[in-house]
Formats: sequence, C-alpha cells, structure tokens
Amino acid sequence: MKEHRPTRPIKTGRTRLTRNGAFLALTLFCGTPLLPSATQAAPPSAAQTTPQKIPADTNGGLGWSAVSDTINRQLEDSSATLKQIFATLNRADANIGSSELDDLAARTQRVQQNTQDALNQIQSYDDITDSYLKILGPKAADNEDSSVTAQRTRLQQNSQAVKSALMRAKLYNLQAQQLNSAVATRRTRLQQAALSERTVSPAAPKFWHALLTERPENRSSLHPGGVLADWMMLLIGGIGSLVLIGVISPFTLKALSRAGARFRTSAENGVKDALANSILAITLNGILCAIFSGIVWLIWSAAALDTEGGPIALTLGESLPVCGFIIGAGLPVFGRKGVLAEGNPGERKALRGVDWMLALSILSLNLLRAFQAQDVFGPTLQTLLEIVFSLGVGLCAIDVFRRLGNQDDTKTFAPTALGLSSLVFGISLVAILLGYVSFAFSLNGWLLSIGTGLAVVVLLGLCWRSVLDHVFESEGRFSVRLHALGLSSRRLTQISVILSGLGNVLLLLLLFSIAQTDGSFSMGDIGNRLKLLFVGNTIHGVKISLDTVVLCVGLVIVAYYLIRQTKHWIRDRFLPTTQLDIGATTSILSIFTYCSWILVGLGILSIAGLSVQNLTWVVSALSVGIGFGLQSIVQNFVSGMILMAERPVRVGDLVEIAGAKGDVKRISIRATDISLGDGSTLIVPNSQFITSSVKNCTTSGSTSVLTLNFKVPSTADLDKVKSLLIEVAAQRPEVLSNPAPSVKVSALSNFNLTMSLSVRIMSARDGGGVQDAILFDVFRRFGAENITLTTA
Repeated sequence: MKEHRPTRPIKTGRTRLTRNGAFLALTLFCGTPLLPSATQAAPPSAAQTTPQKIPADTNGGLGWSAVSDTINRQLEDSSATLKQIFATLNRADANIGSSELDDLAARTQRVQQNTQDALNQIQSYDDITDSYLKILGPKAADNEDSSVTAQRTRLQQNSQAVKSALMRAKLYNLQAQQLNSAVATRRTRLQQAALSERTVSPAAPKFWHALLTERPENRSSLHPGGVLADWMMLLIGGIGSLVLIGVISPFTLKALSRAGARFRTSAENGVKDALANSILAITLNGILCAIFSGIVWLIWSAAALDTEGGPIALTLGESLPVCGFIIGAGLPVFGRKGVLAEGNPGERKALRGVDWMLALSILSLNLLRAFQAQDVFGPTLQTLLEIVFSLGVGLCAIDVFRRLGNQDDTKTFAPTALGLSSLVFGISLVAILLGYVSFAFSLNGWLLSIGTGLAVVVLLGLCWRSVLDHVFESEGRFSVRLHALGLSSRRLTQISVILSGLGNVLLLLLLFSIAQTDGSFSMGDIGNRLKLLFVGNTIHGVKISLDTVVLCVGLVIVAYYLIRQTKHWIRDRFLPTTQLDIGATTSILSIFTYCSWILVGLGILSIAGLSVQNLTWVVSALSVGIGFGLQSIVQNFVSGMILMAERPVRVGDLVEIAGAKGDVKRISIRATDISLGDGSTLIVPNSQFITSSVKNCTTSGSTSVLTLNFKVPSTADLDKVKSLLIEVAAQRPEVLSNPAPSVKVSALSNFNLTMSLSVRIMSARDGGGVQDAILFDVFRRFGAENITLTTA
C-alpha cells in the first residue's frame, strides 16, 4: 500500500451538502418527491409502489394507460442514473479527473433531455385529462348515467397517476440541472486547483532529498501487481510501433505515388503535380500510418499483454495512431524527396525531424497525464518528469524557430514565433523555480495540443478542399455523370461550396474540442467533448445543440426545394388543366406557399422543443407592444415577409414609386433601399410596396418599350417621314428587330400632327442612352432631307 500523498493528485475533499444539496440527496436516495403535509392527500409515488391497474380506456388503449408503463420506466432509469452521478460526486475519494467529469456531464445532459421530453409528453396528457374533468364536473349529478360516472372515476384515477408522474419528471429535471451545475463547478475548481498547486522548488535541496527517499515507492509500480508491471512489453510495443511506422511510411508513400500517376489531369497551366506531392498524398499517408500503428499495437497488446492491458496500455493505444498520423504526414513534407526538399531545401533542413519531435512530445504528454492519474510514481519523480517535459518542449520550439529564422523566405514569420516561444519558455522556467510546476506543465501541454490540433485541422481542411476539387472538377468523371442526371455546373459549384463549408465547421468544432481539454491530446477526451457539443443542453425547455441546429437547417433546405418543385408542378402541370383565371391561380400558389412554410416552421419549433406554452410570453409581449404604437413596425415587418415570399420586386429591378425611379439595392425585413440616378439612396418602408402602386420596369428580366413623340408639319410627306423614322430606329444596335420598330399617329392639329415612334430595347436602364442616340440620328437624317421635325 502506498502512503497518502497530499500534493498529487489534488484532493478537493468531500463536498458538504447545503440545503439544496440535502434536498437533492434526500430525494435522490428516497426516489420520491417530498410528501405534502399530513392534512393533504398525496398521490402514491411510482418509485415506491407498483402503479395501480387502471381500467382500460374507452378509446381502444390509446390513452394514459398505454404510455404510463413506458414513462414510468424512463423516469426510474433517470432516477437510477442521477443516484449514480450523485454518488460519484460525493464519494469518499474525491479524485475525479477531467475525463470522468466530462462523462458525468454527458450523462447528466442525457437525463435532463430525457426528463424534459417526458415532461412535455406528460403535460399534454395532464391538460387533456383536466379538460375532460371540467366537462364532466367534479361530482356526479342527480340521475346521472352510470357510464358517465364510470368515465369520471376512470379520468380521476388517470389524473392522479398523470400528476404523480408529472411531479417526478419535474423533480428529476431539476435534479439534473443541479447536478449539471455541480459538475461544472467541480471542473472549474479542479482546473484552478491544478494551476495554483505549489510544490517544492527544484532549486531547493529538499526536492532532491525527497526524490531519493521515495525511490522504493517508485520501484513498486514496476513490480508484479503494479501499474507498470509489464513495462518491458509496453516499452517494446511502443518503440516497435514507432519504428515500424518509420519503416512502412516510405512504402505507403510510393504506393500512393503510383496510384496518383493514374489520376493526373491536364489543367490550363500544364500538368498537375502527382498525387505524391499533393496535400491529398500527405493526408492519406498519415491516415494509412495511423491505421497501421493502431493495428500493430492491437496485435502486440493481444499477444504480449493481459486482456485489459492496464490504463497505460490504453493510453498507448490512443496515442500511437496520433503519432503515426504525424509521422506519416510529415514524411511527404519533411522527407528527402518531400515537398520542402523540392521547393526550398533550406526550410527542409531547418525543419528536419519536426514530425518525430512532435509525435514523441504528444506521446510523452499523454503518458505523463496517465502516470499522474494512476499514481504510477511518487509526487517528486512525477514533478521532475513534468519539469523535463516542459523545459524540453520549450527548448525544442526555440531551436526549431531559430533555425527557421535563418532562412531568407521565413524571416517575417520565424522571429515572431521565436519571440513567443522564448516568452513561454521564460514564464515556464520562472514558474518551475517558484514551485508552480503544474502550471508550467499545463501551459506547455496546452500549447502543444493547440499547435498539433491546429496543424491537423489545417491539413484535413486542405485535404477536404482538394478532394472536393477533384470530385467536382468540370471535366471529371463524377461531374460528367452528374451532368447527365440534369445537374448544372452552377449547381455542382454550390454543392462543392456547401460541403466545403460544412467540413470547415466540423474541423473548427474539432479544434474547439481540443482547446477545451486540460492540456492532453487524448482522443477519448477530445471525442467526449466533441460529443457534448452535439448533444447540447436544454435551457428553459428549449433544446440547444448542434445536431438540432443542423437538423433545422437541413429541414429548411429540403423544404425549400420540395415546395418549389411542388409549386412548379401545380403551376405547369395541374392548373393548366383547369379553367381557373390567373388571379385564382396566383392565389392558390400563394396560399400553398404560406401554408407549407407555416408547417415547416411548426416542425422546426417541434424539433427545437418549443411549444405554444413556451411562446405565450412572446405573444403577450407583442400584443402589448402593438397596442402601444408598434402597428407601423408590424405592418412593415409583415409587408417585408410578403415581399420576400412573393417577390414582386427583386434586388436589381428598376422600379418607380411615389415619383422616384431607381434600382432596388436591398430588401430588408422593414424597408427597401432604392438607388437613385443622382447617387443617393431612397429608403422606402415595405408597406408602401403593398398598399400603393409600384411600376416595375424590369420584372423577370423582360424587355422594355421606348416611345418617342415627334411633331411633323402637315405639309411634309407623311409616308416618307414614317419610313425614315423606322429606318433610323432599325439602324441602332440597341433596338431589337423582333418586334420591329413601329410608328403611329397619336394626335392631330391644324398645322401639324404627332407621330409616336415605339422601339423595343433589352432593358429599361438603356432607355436614356438609346433615346439620345435615336434623337441625334433623326436630327442628322431629317436635316439632310430638309424635313422640319420637332419633339412633342
């Protein structure tokens, strides 16, 4: 038995229960809510007594009795889980690590979500039961039919069972919230205590004396029954896996080179690099080496170690694939025939061995974390190992950036990195000399994890982008097949951009999960934190999590395309077979669109866990606000929704409203910005587009008609004037030939008549320039013909 060591790991002591904690402990271990006073009648708890046999419902077993057993089992499972979590938080040895706290947080989140779902379901049954009881009345009336009395009795029994389950669900949900807060508090306190822990300074003789005196304790871990009893097999397996990775990596890279030669494609600037020199080869080689290292370790641990292998073996099993990925991805970059060797040999020489250095640092970090959690060594030796790790990582970083700074191409980046690494090393050295070794170790471990995670995330992001470029290449095999299915190049580009964005979001979440760790690069710890991001939390009955957000966004996208295709089918296939006019057709399409989006909105609210009861206060606040003068804001808001749904006016249209004419620049939810000809912007409330007349000159990209009026003397040859006007207009390239220009007589007087020249042009925006050109041509042509002509 090892003697108690107060310095490591940190003992936080048994948590004392406050009044809330006493209430939580009592309700958890009793399994029932607190009973009301003796004068009140309390329903029996489902956790203490067997649920009563409720008579069959008259609706064919579709009432409360059909779901009561399932809900009661769900609540009992939640109660058992809460008891386990509470017992773990308040056990005698309060040495709970960060990974165990993450597991407790995930379990608490699941219980909280399950109880919230059960609470919503039970609340619905409670409301329906109360409504029925209000209709039947609390007591039997005179000469009441026996079937009505039996139904009232059955509903009262159901009401008692429902209210009991409702009370339990509320209680367990509250307990889950309290435990979630307790776990968060414990994690914060653990991190603060670890950073503020102070040990004997290594500069003091007392430190080295303690190291010599605890030598038997350190050796005990290596003896049979100790954590490192199989240390020789663990050492051989770890070193052997790393050596095999270094041996196998060049062969996998050559295989990728041969495979990449088959997929070379021609580009505008020549032939693309082979797959071996691309970002895809770097990532694939790293993945293959990671898989190989994991398989080698599994085979070795199964053959040379016990069934479990121990916690140190599990740590090696998680760390070696990461080291394999780093070494495998580093060979195509830092190797003799890598990218840097071909592009900049000086940088390759400066960064030589960085991949192995980084891999060994990650392996050492994870092993030291495992040694600390398992009390493998005494506190002084553990502290010495952490000092060596902190100083070693700092010196390696300084040396790498110093060598890199000697290169001409990297002087702008390397000095900054060298200064930061020197600052971190100085802080770590001062902290170690003052006895704050845990702070220095956590700082260097966290920076090492962040740097490694950033490099991995950037590499995976570039690889994902490269894969999308190869898959959606304009002349690629995959793109050609998708073109045959009817997908345009623009649609394929949109899909590529969306997939690239989703991949970047996932990688950022991965980096955020790495940053949340306490300085370790454990895949299990990172996976648990990433899972917590997707599981999310329930706040005031609203489920807020990434999976819910992704599901809601996906539902909106699918609904958009489904509604649009259905509208096209109704408009182009179904409505032409009817005798409805255009007004009825437009109304049907608008009503269908609005109803569809309302259903989609209700579905999103249901997925998010929102109900009408959650939105009651919002509706009440809006009602009061509208009553106090928000009518115009609400009117513009609704008008903006109509404009965005029906889109009678779109961005880029040339419109005329209230005597102003300009291009629509932006349509917001409250107002629309119109860019005028003088460079100013006219802000028009959306309600004016609904309540007043608007002239849209470019609806759906249609052509525009330009009309010019001329006064012609009655003595002139009218047929010649008409033909000359048509000829002058037809010679302009901006004027469309179909329909051809036309001239009509629009007014008569004693001495002259008015002729109107109408031409069709591509866009109303060209009207001013085309009008000036036609008037100039008419002036010149009619002057040559000695015909007097003026504009009306």
